[in-house]
Amino acid sequence: MAPVARFSLNHVAISVPDLEDAIEWYTKVFSLTVLMPPITQDRSADPTPNAFKVYPPDCNKFRVAFLSAGSAGVAGLELFEFEDPSIESGCEANFLRDYKRGGYFHIALTTADVNATAEKVEQNGGKRIGPNMPLSLNHVACYVEDKWGNAIELITGSFEEIISDR
Repeated sequence: MAPVARFSLNHVAISVPDLEDAIEWYTKVFSLTVLMPPITQDRSADPTPNAFKVYPPDCNKFRVAFLSAGSAGVAGLELFEFEDPSIESGCEANFLRDYKRGGYFHIALTTADVNATAEKVEQNGGKRIGPNMPLSLNHVACYVEDKWGNAIELITGSFEEIISDR
């Protein structure tokens, strides 16, 4: 039998209604850096990008930007603004409503100070959606939402540290 490959998380993609606003928010609140500024993919102008091989035929136009946590992060963040069609009203992210629907429902970011980071989220239009919670002997977490309703778990240690510290 062939050896099993080790995988690492590469990136997370989030759909937002305003790409520039989202870039500003994620760079300001979490100090992410822009690896590639917004680019537009328009099926009518160029149907060859890989995204159009994956997204349904009614996905005609979107913009995307690529962000990174730099050497501190192991995964990137892709921010998408779908323009044609755009996000349907009432279909925005809502953790408290959608957590039970199945599928992905939050991302987690490691931070040295959960409280300071949660306060920065709140000062920039996001909100805290839960209290600080002990995860292990030495680590805590807190759930927040970005200003578009996407759930983010703030954690003081790496995944491996938290699981091994129980």
